[in-house]
Amino acid sequence: MSDDEQHAPGGRGRGRGRRGRRGGGKRYRIPRLIDPCSMRPLPATIDTAPMDPELLWGHGHHRIDSVWTNEAGDRPFHIRHTGNLVRYNPLYLLYLVDAGLSSVLPLAPLTDDPGLITALVERWRPETSTFHMPFGEVTITLEDVATLTGLAMDGDAVVVDIPDEDWSGMCLRLLGQAPTDLGGGVIQISWLRETFDELPLSASLQTTEQFARAYALSLMGGVLFSDRFGGSVHLQNLLLVEDWHRAGRFAWGAAVLSYLYREMGRSALQMTASSSLGGDFGGWSALLMIWTWERFPHTSPLHAVTGEQITQDAVPRGLRWLPAHTRQHGDQFYLNKLWFDECTTFVWRPYYHRGQDYIGTVI
Repeated sequence: MSDDEQHAPGGRGRGRGRRGRRGGGKRYRIPRLIDPCSMRPLPATIDTAPMDPELLWGHGHHRIDSVWTNEAGDRPFHIRHTGNLVRYNPLYLLYLVDAGLSSVLPLAPLTDDPGLITALVERWRPETSTFHMPFGEVTITLEDVATLTGLAMDGDAVVVDIPDEDWSGMCLRLLGQAPTDLGGGVIQISWLRETFDELPLSASLQTTEQFARAYALSLMGGVLFSDRFGGSVHLQNLLLVEDWHRAGRFAWGAAVLSYLYREMGRSALQMTASSSLGGDFGGWSALLMIWTWERFPHTSPLHAVTGEQITQDAVPRGLRWLPAHTRQHGDQFYLNKLWFDECTTFVWRPYYHRGQDYIGTVI
């Protein structure tokens, strides 16, 4: 293959520049293309090393390094959450409204697009908590979370005090039942489904509340705060819904966003050039996808309610993507879209319509 036939990402360059030696990067020759942002020719080579290696300390361990060397291939992340939550019952709604979690219910079953999520994580820099794009840096903000999901972006910190009682005793007190194995205070979501999937017709108010807690626990562990291992949730989350009214004062949106930041950083740095797996991804993937569809419309599914059809009552705004049929392309497809197309299609104010910010309908 000649130098002119090599391209990036995925090309195998032969030269190494001075800055590349200092920062640990390489220089890759790419075709002569036009930068759609400036309408100027792109440089003949791209140096993968950061200009200041002390700031981007993750260089050399970031997933994007494997993309440049073509060692990552087209292997998207495995999205580690479970769509099989405890079955929802309308009798749980009043409890979830009090807890400030009811707006999440219609967004929870949104289908994942691993290719899109992978391409975004490859642009995520945990050092700055931003996506690094050719036109600059962008990120998901509290405004995005509040507008798209309806979760509270201010309030009490989502923290709890761990009680002195053992985990089994806490389960019996708040759920009415407890599994036999609670090693480390971790409970399997599969056990929650088997035990609390069907609310008895003659259930008392106490039993209904216990089943509602089990559903909320599966929602937190399987969607909002899912980890990279999937299938389990720590019982400390159960304490968050011990008192439903206190839970309603939590800043759920801020907690979900900070957790997503952390999980994107972990996923971005977990794959190196020597890795052979696509890796795992935790956090609320639906939030990341909906944000991308709002900001980068050319990556969105074909179905969406247009801005003219959004009324003042359409809260949260993320509902306009339901039912969304994700495209399910590979991450290389989205990587190319984000590399060459985004500066002409990125929407800086997606929630502004007819002289009014959409955020005004949320707060």
